[in-house]
Amino acid sequence: GSQGIVQGTYETYAECARQHFGGTLKGTLNVTAGLGGMGGAQPLAITMNEGVCLAAEVEEWRMRKRLETRYLDYMVRDIDEGIDMALKARETKQAASIGVLCNAVDLLERLKERNIHLDTLTDQTSAHDPLVGYYPEGMDVEAADRLRKNNPEKYLEESYKTIVQHVTLMLEFQKRGTVTFD
Repeated sequence: GSQGIVQGTYETYAECARQHFGGTLKGTLNVTAGLGGMGGAQPLAITMNEGVCLAAEVEEWRMRKRLETRYLDYMVRDIDEGIDMALKARETKQAASIGVLCNAVDLLERLKERNIHLDTLTDQTSAHDPLVGYYPEGMDVEAADRLRKNNPEKYLEESYKTIVQHVTLMLEFQKRGTVTFD
């Protein structure tokens, strides 16, 4: 169940901390996307390892669920506000998890524009399910749901474009020295 997912996710980040950050994520910025099933454990696993988590999620109900169960500390709608909160927490070496209600691509684009170094980057969006599990960039949930229903071919096309953008950004951060994993 969820206990096992948290434990497994915690251990993944603990191992990452051992390999790359001297045994703790304290003072690190860890970016992820998707707070469903597996992804929902990430903010808690990161803060349990003393790090800062900045997570993108497009579906507000998912984020609210993580706030209620205390897997997530904060939810914001403004990307820059979320980034600023995360940077302040990294600077002061506080463990904190911040969810930003946005598409992963928009969060990563903004982090790139602001030239912010990410210590780790991962992705827990359902990119393996581009029709149902993934939201194209530039669309709110309602518009995306309408398009999925009315024109699944167009929806898939938009999803694939976003997935390509997402992967390209992840690879770019990896080139800049970010520990990147899936």
